[in-house]
Amino acid sequence: MAVQAFPVHSDPTLLAEIRRYGRFDTAGCYQCGSCTLSCDLVENSVTFPRRSIRYALLGLRAPLVANLEAWVCHDCGDCSIVCPRQAEPRISMITLRRFLSAQYEWSGIGSRLLQSKAWYLGSLISVAAFTLLLIIGYHLWYVAMPVRDFATTPFGLDHMFPMMIYYTLTVILFPLALLLSRIVHIWRLTMAGSGQPRIPWSTYVVEAWVYAYESVAQPLMRKCKEHSRWLGHALLAVGTVTMLAIKVLGLRWFQTDNIYPIYNPQRWIGYLAVGCILYGIGDILLGRWRAKKEIYKDTHFNDLVFPLLILSTAITGLAAHTLRYAGFALACHYAYALHIVVATPMLVIEMSFGKWSHMVYRPLALYFLAVRERADRQVPGTEAVPNAI
Repeated sequence: MAVQAFPVHSDPTLLAEIRRYGRFDTAGCYQCGSCTLSCDLVENSVTFPRRSIRYALLGLRAPLVANLEAWVCHDCGDCSIVCPRQAEPRISMITLRRFLSAQYEWSGIGSRLLQSKAWYLGSLISVAAFTLLLIIGYHLWYVAMPVRDFATTPFGLDHMFPMMIYYTLTVILFPLALLLSRIVHIWRLTMAGSGQPRIPWSTYVVEAWVYAYESVAQPLMRKCKEHSRWLGHALLAVGTVTMLAIKVLGLRWFQTDNIYPIYNPQRWIGYLAVGCILYGIGDILLGRWRAKKEIYKDTHFNDLVFPLLILSTAITGLAAHTLRYAGFALACHYAYALHIVVATPMLVIEMSFGKWSHMVYRPLALYFLAVRERADRQVPGTEAVPNAI
């Protein structure tokens, strides 16, 4: 068998660095392999969480960063249930994904946000405060509205267009573009690093369907014993993507002072999207509040704030819509302003640096794994030495 060797350099600071992102118990782990054997997602060359933990213990930074297995994990929790040492490998995988997310992000901002509650909350509050100042400044200086009218005079939504279209496109597409720009960097770290075999581009093209399939269907999550969790995540994804598509492609049609009948697509598409979001978020928050199932134990601060932001965005948007149809124009205006203040930091911070970035990282990792497996089948007998650890 042909063997390709990575240049191995042990970094004694690696373990301490990973632990800055959350719990990562290696003291309890004695590498028995129970976690790997219990996981229904382990197959072929994918043998997490044992291999990833071993890389961290040995200080093998390059192989760990190049390893994509942490993204195969869908947080089912079976590994933590069967662990004889209560080392919580599920939580270790969550921590490792935060660490890897920081490695993918080149500015260093993501690392600070994922390590520090003060940085995370401070960034959300700062963006929200800046957004509020923009709203006030727009009305007082750009529209030249007197202060007394700003506080007492009802206005429709139309006076904000086309400025609102440009603003919405910016706060959605800029974070998304920033997130997608990291794909090349991730490819270099995981697929084109030292010791990695060169894979022809035709292989990437042939397996491109995997990215779309994993993004939409999330088939691995259906292998978890908690099948209702897949439904909640699927509905949340459908609702969120629908609302983002509406904001990017049809904001002028969706946010207007025109009153439509209930059967008009402008209304029922929005109602369906909000319903999907509320169901998915409600399922997540209820599970974390009860904390009875393994997958909801030990909730990280960021993991709680993010769904609360989505919930607040949906509720404030629904409130603005309801108040507009009820004829409360001034209250609608304030509800819409609050909606923008809540939604902007969620998009700018969470999509760029937070947990929302997993919507790109996880299917991308699964796509790259599929490319590797096809390449291995085309050139049998090739193995990188650290993968045997």
